[in-house]
Amino acid sequence: MSTSKIVLRSTDEFMADYTPIYQPIYPLLMGKSVAYAEEVGKLNFKRLEAVSDIRAKHITPKDTEMQQIGARESSKSFKKYFLANQFIQSTLQDSRQNEDVIAQVLDEHQLQMDELALLGEGTSNGSVINNGLFYSGDSNYTTESSYEVPSAGDDLIDMHAKVLANAYKADQVAGRKLLIAYGPEVIAKFDSLFAASSKSFRSSLMESLGGNYSMAKMPTKVTPSSVNGWIIVNLDQVKFHYTALPSLKAQGVNDEKMYTWHNFVMGSCMVEVLAKDGIVHQPITFEA
Repeated sequence: MSTSKIVLRSTDEFMADYTPIYQPIYPLLMGKSVAYAEEVGKLNFKRLEAVSDIRAKHITPKDTEMQQIGARESSKSFKKYFLANQFIQSTLQDSRQNEDVIAQVLDEHQLQMDELALLGEGTSNGSVINNGLFYSGDSNYTTESSYEVPSAGDDLIDMHAKVLANAYKADQVAGRKLLIAYGPEVIAKFDSLFAASSKSFRSSLMESLGGNYSMAKMPTKVTPSSVNGWIIVNLDQVKFHYTALPSLKAQGVNDEKMYTWHNFVMGSCMVEVLAKDGIVHQPITFEA
């Protein structure tokens, strides 16, 4: 039986038309990104960092020695690995709906890529396989002590002040900033109005932070349960390392066994923080 009537669009044609239903957050980190060869392995990054007193000192014509600057070597690792699966459909079936299934698979893989970028396949800063946006063992990543918003008074005013305090630290490092709110309670607060003025919390906050800031919400599907807070990301001081973004890798028709096949591949990723306080993470709790 001939299956020559089966005509598949090329993977490039499909990917050019594909628009995800799930809106991923990892593309926001790709301003400084590095793609690596699609090979399993481990990459080690080494960098020298100045230590101790590095301020310039006064010298006179009589000085024969200058203040010495110390340095230490730090290292970070990126574990390269891949995730893949395949969709097979009999050529006796209506192949016109194959692309619907392909789109559904890619939507799920976009979500999965967000999980890798944010959580690093870990549940704490100490358990990540690759450093992420929410969990990270990067020495330049700053996790502030959890802050409890008091129940008395106007909690929006209190949260507004706390964000600005975090921003003051983040702004010591030059660069464009992205404020990511996460957790149902915090996101609800960000969408609320001040009781006294009926002005939105979000617009007031963005006005106070200035034009160097933009804002996003962490998707509920990738946010760990029972957590609230925000993360300030310096987009000019993070580097996104990855092996393969979610895609329809290859497809074809097996005439002998009478089926179409579609292969999907995606790879690991890592968020590297290039400068101290390049990411400032502020967990929040609410007083009962």
